[in-house]
Amino acid sequence: MAREAKRAKQARRDKRRRTSVPAPQAPVFPEQEMRRLAQAWDRAASSGLMEQGQDIKYHFAPDGRVLSVATGKNGQVLANGERLTPATADRLRAQMPLLAPMVTFYERNQIAGQGLNGAPEDGVSALPLPEPYREAPTVDEDALARARALTDDLITQGRVAQGAGAMVLPSQHGVLVAVGGRDGELYANGRALTATWADRLRARMPDLARDVDRLQAIGAEWQDTPPQDRSWALGACDDPNCHGVH
Repeated sequence: MAREAKRAKQARRDKRRRTSVPAPQAPVFPEQEMRRLAQAWDRAASSGLMEQGQDIKYHFAPDGRVLSVATGKNGQVLANGERLTPATADRLRAQMPLLAPMVTFYERNQIAGQGLNGAPEDGVSALPLPEPYREAPTVDEDALARARALTDDLITQGRVAQGAGAMVLPSQHGVLVAVGGRDGELYANGRALTATWADRLRARMPDLARDVDRLQAIGAEWQDTPPQDRSWALGACDDPNCHGVH
């Protein structure tokens, strides 16, 4: 009898515990954010960035942030109503950390000329695990000397200003030196960073593939909104592996 009473008492305790746990709540639909984005997309259409009635793709994060993307008139990727330039992508990643991988996906797609191709379904996607920290390789002094000699040739030819800041990225397979030219080109290891040359650099230095992607994006942004002097545009670098004018 005592054993049955003990069991009944334990059952009542278990029931109270189960009923005291609140049921999970579905995320509230971000109505205010969607209204703001609707106005941003209206401005994009009225300013000529995109066609009226263009399809827009939305991705929602559990914290209420929203990433919306569309294709502009010239094939560029638009995000939340503005051009997805490197600066815009960096700002969106900081504002929407849960959607940062999605921003990077569209940024890289744009560099590859793929637009919105291969985009995941609308809604919250599985977030990849952060990459483990990898210490930067030491600078290959011989490779650096060769790259600097090629840059000096560009200076001699008048394509790059004397004393221009350079971005130096060490690789396990050499070194990548990027510098802005007077003629509006972005040069990497002595050659204009065309799509063909970028592909060859990625093949030679696969560990710097993403850095080459970023340099291509910077070059594309210069064509859109040119800095006053591209020769100095890469000089402001806080990376300890960045050499040249700071």
